[in-house]
Amino acid sequence: MSDFLANHTLQYLGLTIFHALWELAFVGLVAWAGLFFLRRRSAQSRYLWACACFLVMGMLPIATFCRLLGVDQTAPGGFLEGGAILSSLTAGNGGMEFMNAVRTASPWLALAWCAGAATMLLRFGGGILWLERTYLAQAKPAPRALEIICGRLAEALNLSHPVRILTSSRAETPLVLGWLRPVILMPASALLHLSPEALEAVLAHELAHIHRGDYLINLLQTLAESFLFFHPAAWWLSRQIRELREHCCDDVAAALCGDPMILAEGLSTLERLRRSSHIEPEPALAAAKGILMHRIFRLLGPKDVPVPSLRGLALLLVGATFLGAATYAVQQESSKVAKSKQKAHGTASKPKVDKDGTADLDFAQVKVLHQPEMLAYPAEAKKQGIQGKVIVSLLIGKDGIPESTEAKEGPEELRQSAVEYAKGWRFKPVKVDGQITKARFQLNIVFRLQ
Repeated sequence: MSDFLANHTLQYLGLTIFHALWELAFVGLVAWAGLFFLRRRSAQSRYLWACACFLVMGMLPIATFCRLLGVDQTAPGGFLEGGAILSSLTAGNGGMEFMNAVRTASPWLALAWCAGAATMLLRFGGGILWLERTYLAQAKPAPRALEIICGRLAEALNLSHPVRILTSSRAETPLVLGWLRPVILMPASALLHLSPEALEAVLAHELAHIHRGDYLINLLQTLAESFLFFHPAAWWLSRQIRELREHCCDDVAAALCGDPMILAEGLSTLERLRRSSHIEPEPALAAAKGILMHRIFRLLGPKDVPVPSLRGLALLLVGATFLGAATYAVQQESSKVAKSKQKAHGTASKPKVDKDGTADLDFAQVKVLHQPEMLAYPAEAKKQGIQGKVIVSLLIGKDGIPESTEAKEGPEELRQSAVEYAKGWRFKPVKVDGQITKARFQLNIVFRLQ
């Protein structure tokens, strides 16, 4: 089990989830600000902005994971520096200790995410299967008159492919199912209670979903929700997208029918016809989804509807952003220290070279080619609860292999293990004035009980 948890890919995945906490919070704040400034613009403009931000939310963790895979975790100032066991530059730093604790817990974080994502994907697949068995399996062909109206509206929207329309006694609101062969499912009760004009307006709303390709976008959105389930900002933004999607289709339907009042009448009638508070799974696009009174007010009232108040969510996002900012600041400070030392030793002055031709360097000036994966913790020291930092002096030959290792400081019980661990490192040969030379530097090896 310990070997499995030590898997680098699992650690990188856990660190990706950790960094996603502040990355997605920041994107959520940007999305909220954009929706606020676009509150007087069209629903389509706000929808495109929200979709773009949600796409960034989905891509950021992928980019972070790829970056983690491509960064040497032992490089000072690198992206993983805060989680490294060995760090000659930041040992003892409180921020680095926090990041090291995060790195230790990252495999468990990754496993928890995998379990959550698998559950959400099963829920997603189950929702699609439920829609197929509950509605489509017992649906009946719509009356001919309704098919004629549907064909006329589809022609007005320039739909290039045919759209089937069915009726269902189990459906409580009109639904759009499918992408390649879209189907509009009309509840039987709607045919009896909606006026012909209102029925046409509701049908135009569903055809607008098909014209815009909303079903495919909604499937991808639901799939992204399954992977970003752990972050409230992703759920909030996804709800905004669904609400704005309905607004866009409301605008299309109102323009097609010529009177927003007709669509508002149809929506209010559909709400009254609902026999329960049941909500269809997310893969379905329903005319009566969303905050219905908000949609009706928007159709009949002023167009500059403000964005909903989100004080609680904003506070949560700000808190997560501060956490990310603190982490980033710690990493940036470590990077500055590393760069300043590299500059001091690399450009301001040349490394000191002894009479025997050995260069004295800092760890920051040496490139690591291989780091042993496991640090053996002495059983006796672990039993006694001994932990701490051991400073090991290394002398590497011209081939980059340690020729001698000596523990300079640290608990006696840990020194031998640190020396043996240091012997397994391999480095890139050091050059001074273009000549390969031996080099001497120190490693800080931290032993910490879990």
